[in-house]
Amino acid sequence: MANYVLEILDGDRAGEVLAVANAPIRIGRKPSNDLVIADEKTSGVHAEVVAEGDRHVLRDLGSTNGTFLDGKRVSEIVLTPGDEVTIGRVRVRFREAGAAAPVDAGDLTLRRLDTGRASRRGGIGLMAGVLVLALGGAGWFWWQGQQQQQQSNDGPRQRAPLVVADNKLAGAVAACEGEDGWVLRAAGGGFQTTTAAHTGAGAFQAQRDGAADAASFAVLRLADAVSVFANRTLTVAAHLRASGGASVAVRAVAFASNEAVPFRFCTGTALASPADWQRHEVVVPIPVGCDRLLVEVIAVLPSADALACVDDVAVTESGQGAPLEAKLPESSQTALGSGAAFAVRSTDADNPATLLAVRPGVVPEPLRGLDEAGATVLSDLGATLACTAGERSFELVAKGVDSLRFVFPADAAGGLLCRRGDAGFASTSADVAFTADEVLLGDRGTRALLRLGGAVACTGKLGSGRYELTVATDKVELVLGFRAERQRANEMLLRARADDRDGRYGKALDGLRELATQAPMDSELLGQAGVLRATILQRQADAVAQFQRDLDEAMFFRTRGGFERVLAGVDELGAVYGADNLEDKAAIERLRASAESRLQALDAEHAGAQRARLTALAEALAGGRQEGLATLVKDYVARHLPAPPTAPGGGAGSDTPR
Repeated sequence: MANYVLEILDGDRAGEVLAVANAPIRIGRKPSNDLVIADEKTSGVHAEVVAEGDRHVLRDLGSTNGTFLDGKRVSEIVLTPGDEVTIGRVRVRFREAGAAAPVDAGDLTLRRLDTGRASRRGGIGLMAGVLVLALGGAGWFWWQGQQQQQQSNDGPRQRAPLVVADNKLAGAVAACEGEDGWVLRAAGGGFQTTTAAHTGAGAFQAQRDGAADAASFAVLRLADAVSVFANRTLTVAAHLRASGGASVAVRAVAFASNEAVPFRFCTGTALASPADWQRHEVVVPIPVGCDRLLVEVIAVLPSADALACVDDVAVTESGQGAPLEAKLPESSQTALGSGAAFAVRSTDADNPATLLAVRPGVVPEPLRGLDEAGATVLSDLGATLACTAGERSFELVAKGVDSLRFVFPADAAGGLLCRRGDAGFASTSADVAFTADEVLLGDRGTRALLRLGGAVACTGKLGSGRYELTVATDKVELVLGFRAERQRANEMLLRARADDRDGRYGKALDGLRELATQAPMDSELLGQAGVLRATILQRQADAVAQFQRDLDEAMFFRTRGGFERVLAGVDELGAVYGADNLEDKAAIERLRASAESRLQALDAEHAGAQRARLTALAEALAGGRQEGLATLVKDYVARHLPAPPTAPGGGAGSDTPR
């Protein structure tokens, strides 16, 4: 069996060889390997060469950047003498020991020959042939050097477009050689083509124009989504460059081709400002339910000098990681996520989303335009979001941001309630700033409670079919199961119904108020409680309307009994319902005051007539010289029928109402 070696072809160690024996040879960056390659693109234990009978097999050991033969990524190959494999950025040749190594590009050193073999093959003639080839190669390299010198004088030398093995993007699209396959002006100021490329003849760049109202950001997006499979892991990479204060990031957006599924999981690299071309990548585990993936590049352009560039984009099925999929035992709702992206799927087929996304609550000033366009995500700031599932809630803890913005479907704001301190829940407007310890929103299968861990400033914004709630905290408990609260609310509702049947309307309303302020988590029970409350209050309103009719009738017929019935009825209404449960307390008080004043006026009118008669009688008795009787009548009038007080202005008050 022939003897073989592995020869390093690149770097400071070019020309070094390692004998290939029967024992496996490990290749990688770690010092413990048999062949150590100190290159950042080489994995710690990258590959191995093992002998199998009379052949040698090279195996990739799950390296991050792969092993390549003739530009194609390989996982396992049978080596043939002369094969050159690329490990990281270093080429290694497999050849027979003692065989003349071919002259390598950029290396004019004459390789040492096996003199024994040379003498057996003709000695001097063979040596002369090799010398001629070497001198010819030297001449060729001199000419290449001259050409490179000429190119350096004329302008930058163009590199061939970068080809990434198993790239899911078509070659021209991946190389960014033209607009085909891309939406350059997806949002903001947009990108444009440029010849200042990383490799190949083209790339894309974003630059803010000089207008005062020019957009401070730009978004580039893949025109057609890539088909992917759920629970697979992809790596999305691009070469980026920025200057003039610009920052740039590459993103991956996973979603479902079924338009009825509203989730879009957007995660990417943190915004960065690499002065020279650098490769940036994001590992994307594809969440359950997603089968499409879009690539985005965002650029933040704070000034007219800002410039951001992108080239050589790749989407490969590689990397390690699993998407988030956690189901709550109590509510059966499921948290889904990829990287820093997060959403909650409900159990309601008609309303599949409880929570659409979580975004940064507050962003730095340069990102303000991007944020106002609804285009910021947690990964832009390098933030992460950890999710811990409990029996009935998810605990969310963010790192890298101080506030969070929860994005719900617009319908979630319909029954918005908040709790402050020890007080119960109270309704609040969706588009206002408020402070709360807890916020309750959603309906039935999408009911959700945000526990904020104390009094936290909150801001709501409703629009574009969404409700965004920003909370000034980086830690939130998202409660989705309400079994205990539902049981408590049901007991309150049953007691209120019993009180209503027994005529204890005030007690029934008190119980319904307690349900609405202390246990409103079950929106169906809350709705039933609302119907019962409306029924009781309608009964109250009907009674008030009847009292008004009785008052009108008493005023028409001027009957004392009518006014007295109204007064008695109003007082009984307050006793049955309770002062706190009178729906239109002001109107009821006006009704009582009107009945009371009319009764007083009627009494005053009767008293005036009687006083006039008795006064006339007293005068007649006095004229008939019956002074004793006249005095008795006058005393009665003074004690029981006194004259009304003098009206303001000095005039006497009237006995009859005006």
